[in-house]
Amino acid sequence: MILNEVFYSVQGEGKNAGQPAVFVRFGNCNLKCSWCDTKYTWHPDLQDNTSVELAAVYEKVRAYPQCKHLILTGGEPMLQQDAIRALRSEFPDYYIEVETNGSQPVSCYDEVDLFTVSYKTSNSGNPPYELKTRNDKCIYKFVVCSRNDFGEIEEVISRYELPASSIYLMPEGVSRDALLEKQPFIVDYCAQRGYNFTSRLHILTWGDKRGV
Repeated sequence: MILNEVFYSVQGEGKNAGQPAVFVRFGNCNLKCSWCDTKYTWHPDLQDNTSVELAAVYEKVRAYPQCKHLILTGGEPMLQQDAIRALRSEFPDYYIEVETNGSQPVSCYDEVDLFTVSYKTSNSGNPPYELKTRNDKCIYKFVVCSRNDFGEIEEVISRYELPASSIYLMPEGVSRDALLEKQPFIVDYCAQRGYNFTSRLHILTWGDKRGV
């Protein structure tokens, strides 16, 4: 598989925020977000991915025996669904969460416990795309840069009939100050619409330091 890194930390975003987890960061992505904080997984001038045997990944995951929560992130892990199936086969009793942009059809439904789908709106610099990762194991996370993003987010929610209880809104930012500046108006909007708010615990705790 194409791997970027494996590390142990806590989930910083979404439904399982605050929970300890082993992160397997997949290399490569089919989108190019302007504010991406993991450009080292795909940008030609920054990427440091490696092609590894799955056995090497298994060994890295087993280095953290205290944790059976596995987060497959990227990059875009859904470009390598064979590797996702292999990880489930190797770790059948783990809770497996996949972080994805939602652009790929799902062939690994049975192997995943939670899909955290971060649909990228126009504030990312990407053109519109079809949301293909949709099932009863999904939550949907939207990055908010300003109040102007709410209209487009509502259009996506309406188009795909996404339930309010599965919606998470998150401020964009790679510094504590940037997150806290946007947090109040996003929290207010979530309360009005019945959505969930999520911050970025790793940024609040360590800034944009890599591997935590």
